[in-house]
Amino acid sequence: MEAIRLHPAIVLSLGMSATFTAHYQWSRIGKTALYAEASCFIWMLWLACTVAVGYAGKSAFGDAFGLTQAIAVLLIVSVAQHMWRNEILRSLPRSFTMGEAAVFAQGLTLAAVDFAIQVGYRLRSDESDSAYWESNMHVLCLEAVVLGLWMAGSVLARVMATGILGKRARRGIPGLTVLGSVLGGFGVLALALVSYISQINPIRWILATAFGSAAHIAVLAYWVALLAVAGAIYAVAQGDVSESTKFMLHVKRKSYHVLAALMFVPGWVYARPLLYMSFAVAAAGFVVAECMRALDLGPCSTSIDGFMRRFIDYRDAGPVVTAHFYLLLGCALPVWLGHDSVASLAGVLSLGVADTAASLVGMKLGRARWPGTTKTVEGTVAFCLSLLVAIGVVLRLKGDVGVGWYWYAQVSVVVGVLEAWTEQNDNLVVPLCMYALMQALP
Repeated sequence: MEAIRLHPAIVLSLGMSATFTAHYQWSRIGKTALYAEASCFIWMLWLACTVAVGYAGKSAFGDAFGLTQAIAVLLIVSVAQHMWRNEILRSLPRSFTMGEAAVFAQGLTLAAVDFAIQVGYRLRSDESDSAYWESNMHVLCLEAVVLGLWMAGSVLARVMATGILGKRARRGIPGLTVLGSVLGGFGVLALALVSYISQINPIRWILATAFGSAAHIAVLAYWVALLAVAGAIYAVAQGDVSESTKFMLHVKRKSYHVLAALMFVPGWVYARPLLYMSFAVAAAGFVVAECMRALDLGPCSTSIDGFMRRFIDYRDAGPVVTAHFYLLLGCALPVWLGHDSVASLAGVLSLGVADTAASLVGMKLGRARWPGTTKTVEGTVAFCLSLLVAIGVVLRLKGDVGVGWYWYAQVSVVVGVLEAWTEQNDNLVVPLCMYALMQALP
């Protein structure tokens, strides 16, 4: 039995990148609705066909996929993705572009379809393949977290929309009670389903993953120390940033990119299962914090909102702040897509190193601007060179020779040009494009 392990990862990444870029270029000539809808529809069918092919001959029910089953999967993925995308755009206006909503819809669809097939396999099977589930618990837990958080957030939003709690009650014990009840309920449900499907205690598995080896414990200690130092630095440097210190605000924003690289590269080299799980935990924490902020739940909601608003820009015009999600997802998605090569660090390297270098060099030294953009040629050169150096450092740490500098140089240039020209949130599109290109290397 095989689950979806995101076999169409390369097509998925390229398709999303193309959708992002096309959406914004078409918007300039006043044809956003027609062309963006057409591109998303074509890409939706492309994704669905690829997923169906990925299942061919590897049915979760033990039999080879026939034409009827393949068509059923194609239709389910297509319709669900389309409905979820439209629901996201309707429920959260101005928070997502069509391309961004398509990314989330596609992710939810893949997670839901795969999780449903795991449940179906368990219902049809009397025996437990312990080796299989032990090696794929991280995927099953990730899917449970993604779906559980989506349902919990939807329920919370609908409960708060009824006006059942006043402003004071929302920020007090009643608000925390509602938040804890909904999250706790869906958390217990997710743990129960994972335990039923895999016949493995998920709590014990999580603890074993976190503390099961000396390397994992060392990486955890390193993360705690690094976060403590970063928190102390932020506490000293915090304060209102005036217009005259705009560069320092930019430095603050990019410091989170550097922090991501310092945290995640050692994790990927020495404790990859821990990193995989930690991304899921971090995503859950971000969702909970955003629910508290957006719905004004709990006594910390005002503090969270004040902290977030220090770093938002014109793209965060809707009710949901997405900038921090894109940084996390940009780093996490290549790791979650799963590969032993440096491609898994596409997000960490492109955002934590290259994007930071490009931004700082471009602001301080940039003179020549790319036509029609605010990005500079000097910044793009810094992006390409720093990305190439970062790839070399990781290969050295991993003890791998890679496929040759010629190929990595080409990837760096293509990704650098995309970062300069795309009008989409580069924290999301650049890592996915780089992952796709790295996967395509010989």
